Amino acid sequence: MTHLHIPGTPTWLTWAYPWALLALLLLPLLWWLWNRRDRQPVIRFSGLEALRGAAGASRRRRVLPILRIVALAALILACARPQKADESSRVFAEGVAIQLAVDVSSSMGDYDLSPPGVEPRMDRLAVVKDIVRDFVLGKEQAGGPSGRPDDLIGLIRFARYADSVCPLTLDHKNLADEIEQTHWIGEPLVREMDSIREKGGSRQRFTQLYERFRQLSQGEDGTNIGAGLALAVERLRDLKRTTGSGQQLKITSRVVILLTDGENNVEDIISRVGVEPTLVTISPVQAGELAATNGIKVYTIAAGTGQLLQRPDFFGNVVATGRRPLNDADLRKIAELTGGKHYVATDRDSLKRIYEEIDRLERTKIEERSFVRWGELSLPLLLAAFFALAASTLLDATWLRKIP
Repeated sequence: MTHLHIPGTPTWLTWAYPWALLALLLLPLLWWLWNRRDRQPVIRFSGLEALRGAAGASRRRRVLPILRIVALAALILACARPQKADESSRVFAEGVAIQLAVDVSSSMGDYDLSPPGVEPRMDRLAVVKDIVRDFVLGKEQAGGPSGRPDDLIGLIRFARYADSVCPLTLDHKNLADEIEQTHWIGEPLVREMDSIREKGGSRQRFTQLYERFRQLSQGEDGTNIGAGLALAVERLRDLKRTTGSGQQLKITSRVVILLTDGENNVEDIISRVGVEPTLVTISPVQAGELAATNGIKVYTIAAGTGQLLQRPDFFGNVVATGRRPLNDADLRKIAELTGGKHYVATDRDSLKRIYEEIDRLERTKIEERSFVRWGELSLPLLLAAFFALAASTLLDATWLRKIP
């Protein structure tokens, strides 16, 4: 079947059997045959008074050949099968399921990753959120990440406890909102205390905030890498296949991107406060072995320049005395066990490059297939032919009937 566009017709209109339109050339001949005078019978009368009423009916009967011509023209056009092409495409994607596991312990409020010259300074978590958001949604500037529109991405936060904040989803706008609303332990309280210090305020209010921060730190602060990774593995373990709107998505790779700025300190917490019923005590290496067993690759990132060492001065103010380098042996072991890679980010630019490299390593394979659906436009023509022929037959048998 060939589809031909006839010049002078709309650009979207094509004909499957354009040769059928040649039959339209026969319509003038049929019109002449139906209206030639030698087919009209002649009756001799001595007077015409009796036929004056019939003369008007005879003129009205001229509509019958018109209806027949219309019916035939519509049938011929329908036989030529006018069609409209509806081009569409469908994307088949072999996607990646990514769990983002982000440390939100109080040490993520340190400023060592803040870009130089940027005021106000950005804490570690603020820098991480800015880069992770670009990783998920993409960035318009040339050379930036292109985003992950075909990948399932979820978010897990962990400090002493791990929390699944956003399940694996294709709704990346909602995920980006959850990333933006993420805070390190006690951040809102510390911000308000800093504001009272700088602008002045109620000493009683400051004392209340400090007490709440101290209680929160004692109850929730810490770095439980094993719990964060184990929860990420659990969310990925049974994932097989999902579909999105207008797309077919097959998960071929499951990945965890684990970011922390500290060492696992669950043992220190247990020795200080005892074993808590809700505290997961799996070690980082055990969690890495669990990920490897389930075929889940883990990329580990040690963010920051180390633990800030502080002491109070003569006036009771806390001052920094140096930094203790981070021991990232567990993170390196996790990456080695799972076939991932370990990274160290000591500033914003290096962290940005790490996420760009992971973005290149874990890409979605996308295949686009085009389809053309031919919409038939013959039905209106067939209906027009039916009604024209029906009207011609009905009028010929009733109002415009011949004299017997």
